[in-house]
Amino acid sequence: MQRLVLAVVLWSCATLGFARAQEPRDRGALEQLRDSLGRVTDTVALRQLEVATIQVAKRDRDNPLIHLRLGFIAYRLGELGGKGHFDDAAGEFEWAGELRPGWPYPWYGDGLAELALGEHAVIGLENMRQILGLDYLSKAARVLSKATDADPSFSPATVLLARTALAQRIQPRIDLALRAVRAAAHTGAATNPAIQLARGRVERLAGYPDSALEAFDRLLAVGGDSGVALLERARTYYYLHQPDAAYHAYFTGAAHTDSADARDLYRSDFSWVASDSERQAFDALPDASARSAWLLRFWEQRAAADARDPSERLAEHYRRWFYVMHNFRLVSRHRHYDITERYRADQDQVDDRGVIYMRHGEPDSRATYVQSDSVEPNESWLYRRPDGDLIFHFVARKGGQDYKLVESLADALTSGFNGALALQRRSGMGPIASGLFASRSTFNPVYTRLGDVLGSANVRGSLAEERDLGKSSIAIGTTTDSYRRNFDAPLETVASQFVVGDTGLKQHPGGALHVVFAIPVDRLLPTTDSARTLYPISFRLYVTDSSGAIARRIDTTRVFVSRHPLPSGAYLSGQLTTRLPAGMYGYHLLIEQPGGEGGGGGGSGPGDLITRDSIRVGVLDGTRFAVSDLVVGRADAGLVWTDRGDTVFLNPLEQFPEGSAAELYYEVYGVPAGAAYHTAVRLERRQGGGSVFGFFGRLFGGKKEGPVTLSFDAASDGPITHVHRQIALRDVPRGRYVLSVRITHPASGMTVTQEQALDVVGR
Repeated sequence: MQRLVLAVVLWSCATLGFARAQEPRDRGALEQLRDSLGRVTDTVALRQLEVATIQVAKRDRDNPLIHLRLGFIAYRLGELGGKGHFDDAAGEFEWAGELRPGWPYPWYGDGLAELALGEHAVIGLENMRQILGLDYLSKAARVLSKATDADPSFSPATVLLARTALAQRIQPRIDLALRAVRAAAHTGAATNPAIQLARGRVERLAGYPDSALEAFDRLLAVGGDSGVALLERARTYYYLHQPDAAYHAYFTGAAHTDSADARDLYRSDFSWVASDSERQAFDALPDASARSAWLLRFWEQRAAADARDPSERLAEHYRRWFYVMHNFRLVSRHRHYDITERYRADQDQVDDRGVIYMRHGEPDSRATYVQSDSVEPNESWLYRRPDGDLIFHFVARKGGQDYKLVESLADALTSGFNGALALQRRSGMGPIASGLFASRSTFNPVYTRLGDVLGSANVRGSLAEERDLGKSSIAIGTTTDSYRRNFDAPLETVASQFVVGDTGLKQHPGGALHVVFAIPVDRLLPTTDSARTLYPISFRLYVTDSSGAIARRIDTTRVFVSRHPLPSGAYLSGQLTTRLPAGMYGYHLLIEQPGGEGGGGGGSGPGDLITRDSIRVGVLDGTRFAVSDLVVGRADAGLVWTDRGDTVFLNPLEQFPEGSAAELYYEVYGVPAGAAYHTAVRLERRQGGGSVFGFFGRLFGGKKEGPVTLSFDAASDGPITHVHRQIALRDVPRGRYVLSVRITHPASGMTVTQEQALDVVGR
């Protein structure tokens, strides 16, 4: 087989002598030569061919076609091993270009060779080369530009020039690429989908998004990949700050991910924030329809975590993407790690600052410390979070621009790991190390302690604490993502929930989730309307199922009205209700005053984000035995729930003054009418105190069973029994209590127990 392929190569070389390489119709012979060479894997035979062709070149030194042959032979030898052959190829292509500067093929071949040579393995040297325009990408861009100037319709050179310019980190030659793609768009090459795709990407990067959209439209018109074209349109709409159009284009494109290119493009975009298991789940999906549905759930889950709309979360994702690609691009793909750099990124586009920024967005605070002799370039980011702050340290070593995550700020010392060990052995801090830690004193108290030059006590303990903080932050920060709500001040909302039956769920039986809230007026900013005082408040409730997908959503604004401003200490209360099929749920409730953060991200005005999980909704339609959640309310709390003529008192604060009464409500399902079911009630201190039913057992007409439980029998009203009881608390001392009710089915003996916490407080 190798002999047959080599024979084709020799034939191609022979016929090439009659080709005019500058004519598009004659380039087929050159491409045939390249295709034939691509099938040859016998390097010995290729070297023999190279030697024979060199002999021809010695006799006909000014024949550009012979140098083109030698260039492609050397290029193939480089592909089979031996980077030096790419240098030989570049030399032959340059020679051909000097002989025929108006031919596109020599410059195209030279560009291929420069790209194959690649970047220098020493990051500092590569960085300098890029600054001076002497790196492989800059060289390739210049020679490819000569090819497109020679023939604007030569698509391979135009597409390769665009890819080269898009890949440049420092001083990208977008001007050359822009000129080339625009020129190609006015030739026969305009019908080539690759040209329109390259044009759209270059136009967007050059700052011409409207022209980019036109190119992507043209891409669709000439039969290009719909999934790719629509995702690029979505990116461009996000660039233009048109999130609705972008969201529509994104998911329309997701429904056309039939090609490998479209699948890979979507996968690369969401992989910035995805886990390994999520990537594997996406890869296993059978078709475009399944991928589109999966992507919707993927973004819904992330949006719901912060009570955001999925389109809001996706818009933020692309804002971060454009920011990261502009600010944190890697100079070199060759990343070198030392022992202090424990995190290893699985991408080679951006440094570790970009990894964290894609997952968590803009930090709350940044800090750096400059001390050229003893401290490496460094940067620290702080993210303030209710469940524990995250602190990240980034260090760029050896004069490069590759910032990597390190566990401790001590790893920024130029002595690296040895310097960190030396600090651990000392009883105190030197001035440089102290200054380094003091520069982060606003991040955490441990940095204040380590930044105290005079303080020598327990340095080792503080350093260990600081390193553990960094290690924990890396573990969390590189495996999770967030789009946090920021508020100027918390509302300090008190919220609770209960689940009861709902007969409106016929097809998928379940129940109704009621979320009850109380907002202190002292935290609100009232407005006036003629003789009234208004308290407008917006509510966004996302209920998510066990997979994290959004099951229900409520988005509303309520205006609480009063004739006069409410007194200090008062609360505004209410409830939100939604029907749910049986299953496990959680919810995220956003409460804020209009004019607050909304979708912008900066945050202004008071607000709260309340999260609850592990909420069970059973089949509460009377067809099977079950008991609803307990509702423990107060008649004087000012909030009631009326359903089917039944009035239920609520108490969002879950507080009861000493001597008051608690109104207990619950529902029993699946007990036949007239059947007597058994009830056992218990009230005890949360911290393990004794029962208090000795004080008011008579209220239920029952008897005490032992020292802690009150029991009684009651007749069922039918498939659904609504139970109202009043509990007098006049002899109950202050404290935190748990009220539990256990119901026993009369026929099966099955039992169900429900519990509810309550506080007895002073008047």
